[in-house]
Amino acid sequence: MDTKLRKSKPFTAWLCFFLAINIIGVLLFTGLGALAHAGGNFHVLKTNLSADYKNSQAFKERTGQYFSELLSLVADSTPNNSHRQMTKQLLDNEGGNLRYYIINQDTGLKLTNTASLSFSGNLPNLPTGYKYSWYFDGQQIRVIKDGQLVDIERVESGYRSFIPNLNIYTDNPTKLTNSQIILAVKDELQANPYGRSMYHWEQQFLAIIGPTFLALGALAIAMLVYAFFRRRDKREFDRKLATWSGRMWLEIKILISFLVLTMLGGILSSYSWNRSDPFTSVFSFTILSLVILSVLWWFYLMLVDLVVNGKIFFTHNTINSLLAWYRKFESRYSWQRAMLKRAYWLVAAEAVLALISVFLLAVNIWSLLLEALLIAGAGIYLIYRYLKRYDGTISDLGKLMDHIELMKNGDMETRLEVATDADIYSAAQNLNSIQEGLGIAVTEKMKSERMKIDLITNVSHDLKTPLTSIISYVELLHEEAGLPEHVNDYIKILAQKSERLKNLIQDLFDLSKASSENIALDMEQLDLARLIKQTLADMEEPINASGLTFRLNIPDEPVYIVSDGKKLYRVWENLIANTLKYSLLGSRVFIDLTVDQNGPFVTIKNTANYEMNFTEDEILQRFVRGDESRTTEGAGLGLSIAQSFTQICGGQFSIKIDGDLFKVALRFCF
Repeated sequence: MDTKLRKSKPFTAWLCFFLAINIIGVLLFTGLGALAHAGGNFHVLKTNLSADYKNSQAFKERTGQYFSELLSLVADSTPNNSHRQMTKQLLDNEGGNLRYYIINQDTGLKLTNTASLSFSGNLPNLPTGYKYSWYFDGQQIRVIKDGQLVDIERVESGYRSFIPNLNIYTDNPTKLTNSQIILAVKDELQANPYGRSMYHWEQQFLAIIGPTFLALGALAIAMLVYAFFRRRDKREFDRKLATWSGRMWLEIKILISFLVLTMLGGILSSYSWNRSDPFTSVFSFTILSLVILSVLWWFYLMLVDLVVNGKIFFTHNTINSLLAWYRKFESRYSWQRAMLKRAYWLVAAEAVLALISVFLLAVNIWSLLLEALLIAGAGIYLIYRYLKRYDGTISDLGKLMDHIELMKNGDMETRLEVATDADIYSAAQNLNSIQEGLGIAVTEKMKSERMKIDLITNVSHDLKTPLTSIISYVELLHEEAGLPEHVNDYIKILAQKSERLKNLIQDLFDLSKASSENIALDMEQLDLARLIKQTLADMEEPINASGLTFRLNIPDEPVYIVSDGKKLYRVWENLIANTLKYSLLGSRVFIDLTVDQNGPFVTIKNTANYEMNFTEDEILQRFVRGDESRTTEGAGLGLSIAQSFTQICGGQFSIKIDGDLFKVALRFCF
């Protein structure tokens, strides 16, 4: 029930607005029509709303109409019986409300419905109960009220528009000098049981028209106020109307608007006042106001359509609808074929339109020139739409290329946004799906790496304490005197293995800290050449014992870089130790340090003593050893630690494998 109520509020608000505007419009147009009928005299118009009908404009106009009928009959030089009967029937419908007497001594015409009327000097003698009359003495028309002549020339009297002009009825008013007309109206108007008294009907109508106007005006204002406070609901229904009207093509809207304006123009040009019947005239003006309001509501609907739909108001036309249908037709083909077909169809359509234009001009260049120009304009519009679409497609392709570049650079969050009707929309959506999948995979991988690092860090930290105790007790055992020889051998082995385990745990700890980038750096300016030489000097004993020959190409002058000396020392220590372990016995090891415009460049090359059946990426993985047959030494962390430390110190680390040649390259900036 609540849902239905909410849905009805927009319609109720809009209906109140619609009815209020229509009521105000009809009242305004009807009032203006009545004012125009009163000759623009507002004072005269106001009398129609007064309680006294006999002072109203309608009464005066009705009496003037009856008097005109009598005057027309008197002025007829050859009055016929038919004319006389029609006039008599019109006046007799009023019954006792009207007394009349006419005579034309020249034609012998005499017509009356009472014997109580007589003439006495310049004024007629009226029967009892009839104090109001119109009188024509053969020269001029007078209005008598309560025994006094009314100044009908005054504007506020309201008579000037209704006094008949004698020149209309005869070419020579002097011909009426022997004529007299008396038209007397009863003081208390009553209904005629034998006919329709217009006096009585108008009296009843005007008695309610004023309150009705006020009531309708108050109702319209109340509904307008309600619509104002519910303007959001009203706008919501406006949007619904715009949705409905937006389905029509622009050409249909233009055609309907043209027909509506043409119809309105025809009605206005053919409209005329019915001076003989004021109520019929005002009623016809009310109908005209409804027609005008209908036209205004149509254009109001078009205005709402334009405001709500905006650009779609113009773009939803027959051509765009055909193009939309064609794009739907294109969707059945691959993207490449669809683009080719679009170009082919454009060429075909342009050729057909050009042939039609030439044919029309050849048939009749003047009478069919407009049609030929319209067809040529359609062809130009098609070219414009094609070029605009092509420009949009090229722009979207540029966005696609830029987005691929972003993905290559690691941006997995920014989405590629293109219009839903774009030619590459499906490709953009697919790329966004791929990007989303890659982003999820990268996130999961990073999460897994962090979990590994955290595990290694925690385990390394937890192993340090018991290992320290083991090493301490091994040292105590080693200092014990009088132990058997084989026990001393056992203690020596325990010392070697615990030391190796200590180094392994330290490597794990350092690697986890470097990978998590949670490691303190002591950045300073240092001599890279001196650091390499110092590392070689510190490892002189194992180098001499290895049987390898080291060939150094290191400049004598300093090569300065900004880095962490302790971390780089560990890098060279690991690289040289790795060379000592895995180089071919008796081979040479080459260490070169060169400087170019990009900075220092260091390489370490050695010949492997085993078959290197792995890739550069595989050997840099943690816990991966080059020679898998070795089981006594190494944990596969040396190169991984060297790479991590090099990178956090601002350098670049890479490996190159060429047959049995193993090459490590490091690049630093000044």
